[in-house]
Amino acid sequence: MRVTFNERKFQAKDSFKEKFAAKLSKFDKIFDDTADATVTLSLIKDTYIVELTIFYKDTIFRVEEANADIWTAMDELMENLKKQIRKYKTKIENKIKKANVIEQTFEDFDADEEEQGTEYYPEETEFTVARSKVISLKPMYVDEAILQMNLLGHTFFAFRNAQTDQINIVYKRKDDKYGILETE
Repeated sequence: MRVTFNERKFQAKDSFKEKFAAKLSKFDKIFDDTADATVTLSLIKDTYIVELTIFYKDTIFRVEEANADIWTAMDELMENLKKQIRKYKTKIENKIKKANVIEQTFEDFDADEEEQGTEYYPEETEFTVARSKVISLKPMYVDEAILQMNLLGHTFFAFRNAQTDQINIVYKRKDDKYGILETE
């Protein structure tokens, strides 16, 4: 696995980077040489924030920990990464055992949700875009897209549906169920 360190507002010691890479090498049996790991280290108000993003094939694993001690943050991050990998493996195994497809389309929105949608926008004529991001839409099944969305900790995820070859968006609803937006 290739590891890249990005540091913000402080310089991490080489001993920390070496120890982090050594702990990460324990996952080499799961990830091969094609995996890219990006470690972002930052210091905000005496709190160290350690972020790890692993790009492996079509899957992204992302873990973040914050602590006053950078070594503790690293250990907690590694534990959470283990849990995330275990969860991903279990979900994939369950997916193979049973086909679970979500049949939710854009037309199924409740009328209440559509009416409430106007309340979120203030009466301004200009909107400020805070961030722009370019994504690659890889073909995947709906279950895989939901799993990827949960791994990233997002509430929505855009993907190319492997069954229809159309661009879809899965999202988490307020009732903790999932929905899918399909394009025409």
